[in-house]
Amino acid sequence: MENMRNDISSHPPVEGSYAPRRGEFCIAKFVDGEWYRARVEKVESAAKVHVFYIDYGNREILPSTRLGTLPPAFSTRVLPAQATEYAFAFIQVPQDEDARTDAVDSVVRDIQNTQCLLNVEHLSAGCPHVTLQFADSKGDVGLGLVKEGLVMVEVRKEKQFQKVITEYLNAQESAKSARLNLWRYGDFRADDADEFGYSR
Repeated sequence: MENMRNDISSHPPVEGSYAPRRGEFCIAKFVDGEWYRARVEKVESAAKVHVFYIDYGNREILPSTRLGTLPPAFSTRVLPAQATEYAFAFIQVPQDEDARTDAVDSVVRDIQNTQCLLNVEHLSAGCPHVTLQFADSKGDVGLGLVKEGLVMVEVRKEKQFQKVITEYLNAQESAKSARLNLWRYGDFRADDADEFGYSR
């Protein structure tokens, strides 16, 4: 990684010479002024390109002038991405920014500096959906979020998931009854379903 940054710093890309395309690997200039490998996730405009830093796991929105072509010597075939992206299985994170922040903060607080066990439950859109358990207590991190009313249950129909889905749904009902976090004003999904044509 250090070699890559040194090489790119000594031969930086020509500003504006790279035309980003969704899904493409590139190099991106981070706020520290260094170049890092990234994947283009979305191109809104030349001034707003969403990237995912494949070796560190963070995201950023950059102008295309801070992006460049990934040198072949540093492609993912030569050095695989060092960060792996996962999504929680069986839960839906709320769309509301404040509620989403509450859920993320809770996960960070719960698992930071803690050993966890990860189990891949299924793949969806190329991203592994996982459950996390605390190594010491075997407590389910996702189930904890549901119990706190910070996330909703993603109902899946596969037979092998029915036991865990039932446990998650029971926890969600308890959170709703206690009016915790997302559920403090009752079941908001009923209004959304009628108004926007969603079904539960």
